[in-house]
Amino acid sequence: LAAWQEAADKRPSEYWGRKYFKHPAFRRLRHTGPFPLKKLGGRPELTARFVRCVTDHAPTGYYRDRFRSRLNEPTFCGLHSGRPAYHTREHVLFRCDRYTRRYRHSSIEELLQSLDPFYDIVQFLKDNPTALSFEDVPT
Repeated sequence: LAAWQEAADKRPSEYWGRKYFKHPAFRRLRHTGPFPLKKLGGRPELTARFVRCVTDHAPTGYYRDRFRSRLNEPTFCGLHSGRPAYHTREHVLFRCDRYTRRYRHSSIEELLQSLDPFYDIVQFLKDNPTALSFEDVPT
């Protein structure tokens, strides 16, 4: 376990991936420990959606294109009003009008520069219980 954690700390971009939120609030995320489950009140569903958001492994069109392209699954969001849009983490967090937001961020960069991006994401997920869940996959 110690060697695994050391590897993650030495080469975070290789270990965590390019799309992982790079911010001190998320450095303690390790699927081998109680964080973030403990910080999120022991709520497994909220924790799962939170980790999917931070790692960009939510069931979005982008994820389907990247990891399941052979299945030819839908990749556009039809949940919002207006023209269909490519279903990405960014679309869900900042553009899709299906969801309510208490923050005014319009990009990942702005979100990560906020005082507490951890809180902003958690609040968004609590306000929108199906966001980044399998209930909201593109159809």
